Amino acid sequence: MQGDAAVLRRATDQSGGGPLAWVAGPLLPAARVLDVCCGSGPLATELPPGRWIGVDPAPGPGPPARVRAEPTALPVRTSGVDGIALLLALPRLPDLDGLFAELRRVLRPGGTLVLLVPSAAGRSVLGLRLASTLTDVHRHWTNRSALDRAGWLLAAADFAVLGDDRVAFSVPLPDASVARELVDELPRTGLWPSAVPAEVRDRALAGLTRLARPGRRLPLPMRRLVARR
Repeated sequence: MQGDAAVLRRATDQSGGGPLAWVAGPLLPAARVLDVCCGSGPLATELPPGRWIGVDPAPGPGPPARVRAEPTALPVRTSGVDGIALLLALPRLPDLDGLFAELRRVLRPGGTLVLLVPSAAGRSVLGLRLASTLTDVHRHWTNRSALDRAGWLLAAADFAVLGDDRVAFSVPLPDASVARELVDELPRTGLWPSAVPAEVRDRALAGLTRLARPGRRLPLPMRRLVARR
């Protein structure tokens, strides 16, 4: 689902770390990691060579090599992988029961599942000023429960939740041209819903443009859940 991973590579936290390395951390011990709805495969460079397997409904051209597959019909044998990553896809998927059943099937007992989902807006001044605009954007998720109740969904699907953490990542917002790029990129990346009505998108663009200035950064808070089969 990470159709445009550039924003994930630009995003940093206060210490300079990025979300891709944050997601990869719990998966580093795994011998085989299945990246479900991998998009362009940005997670591949964060894992040791030969351990990453990417699948996506529409993988597109170019490296790394990926397999075309739906998340509810994975081309992997039962208990065939040691780790699974699902980056910024859960709120966009319609069949969560089918998804979790398939993840349980392919993940070996004791294996690690890492989810990354957008988090609630932070308490920064800019976050508060954008709150009403972002509320309009976020009401268009396919599965809003995958944001608000992601931990509960994992537990209900028989995964043991080991960690549930939030980090306030951000990207530069220096001018109106970058604001326009972000309004295009964020839905493709999975940080915003993909089907935002045009009038909501226009209001979001106007809000970001109004606040853009050199040195300013747009908050992109994210939530990482780590679970075990």
